[in-house]
Amino acid sequence: MVNKFKDKESEYEKWCKEHKNGFIFNNAGGPTGNVLHIVGCRYLNTPRYTGTYTTRYTKFCSDNLNDLTEAADEESKHHGWRRCKACFKLV
Repeated sequence: MVNKFKDKESEYEKWCKEHKNGFIFNNAGGPTGNVLHIVGCRYLNTPRYTGTYTTRYTKFCSDNLNDLTEAADEESKHHGWRRCKACFKLV
């Protein structure tokens, strides 16, 4: 199951707290910034963006990496996406 968060800050933050082993696809919608992260990645938790995480970019979240990569493929089929080098080097 993949959850979509757009302009749903409190729901997104709650999901992250309840799914510490989950994954987040940050969909910037353009040629850059379409990045798949692990919950808790330092690049997703930048203090200056607190309260605006889902208003800046739509977030797709799932505990299932395969489901989320399929969603990432569909959402960014024109521009592509990548895995975060910082958080996925730990996996």
